[in-house]
Amino acid sequence: MHLPKRDVIATGLVALAGLLYLLWAIDSTLPGMSSTRATGVAVLALGFAASASAVVPGFDQLLHGSKTYLATTSVIGLAAFAAGVQMLITASGAGLTVVMAAMAVLWLIATIHHSLLAKTGLPPRRASAQQPTRHGPRPAGAH
Repeated sequence: MHLPKRDVIATGLVALAGLLYLLWAIDSTLPGMSSTRATGVAVLALGFAASASAVVPGFDQLLHGSKTYLATTSVIGLAAFAAGVQMLITASGAGLTVVMAAMAVLWLIATIHHSLLAKTGLPPRRASAQQPTRHGPRPAGAH
């Protein structure tokens, strides 16, 4: 399976967040990362960076792509946001766990989605533009 460069970067960032979370979960953290908040801030920062590398470059295409994909990832992202706020305010271990789980699920969904799009060779907007209409297929540059 060939992954786009942006997904390779996101995979590394999510893996690092997962490692930090795992070290926190087994009480074997790096120096300065022993508190839930410290680990949580690092996990959140890595999650934002992963999102910025994998999703933000194609955000305009995301809005014109699958509405189910957009709705599903938005709900998971909202849950991660709420858990992140809870984790930061109350130092909640459960909140950190939800953030990490949501990040892993979002990474998996996005990576599979991007991999499937890479197989077609067309970004979401181009793929939908190639669908025939009653007037025939649209030219490559038409919107």
